[in-house]
Amino acid sequence: MTRLELLAPMTGRVVPMEEVPDPVFSEKMLGDGLAIEPSEGLAVAPMAGSLVVFHSAGHAFAIEGPESVSVLVHLGLETVSLKGAGFERLAEVGDTVAAGQPIVKMDLAAIAAAGLRSISPIVLPQLDEGWRISKTNAATVQAGRDVLITIER
Repeated sequence: MTRLELLAPMTGRVVPMEEVPDPVFSEKMLGDGLAIEPSEGLAVAPMAGSLVVFHSAGHAFAIEGPESVSVLVHLGLETVSLKGAGFERLAEVGDTVAAGQPIVKMDLAAIAAAGLRSISPIVLPQLDEGWRISKTNAATVQAGRDVLITIER
C-alpha cells in the first residue's frame, strides 16, 4: 500500500472545497481537495517533488511527487487578474522541492485591496482511480507542519 501525506501549504482556516465561492473548485471540476483561507502570506510545497507548473501570474503552482501524484495550489480566487502583482516567486519550474519548502510569498493586503478573495484551493487533479482521499478535520492548519490531505492506494 502506498500512502502520501500532503502538508498544508499555507497557515490558516481550512475550508471544505464545496464552500469555495468559485464553481470550478466547489464543483470539483479540477479535482478533489481542500482550501485554506490564509492568515499569513507564504505558500510552501505540500510534498516533495518537482515543481512542474508555475503560472506566469505567480498565483498557482503544481508539484508532481511520488507515484506521479500532482497537487495544484491556487493562491486566491481570480488572482490571475493581478498579473503577478502581489506574488513573489521563491522557486522556479523544474526545481526539486522538499515538503515545506517556501514556493511563493503573497501579499494578502494587496489581494484584499483589489477586491479579491485570498481563499486558496489545494487540488489533486487527475488523481488515478484506486486512491482513497482522507482530509483533515482540523479547523486551522500551519504551513509545512500539519497534514492537510492523506491519500492511500
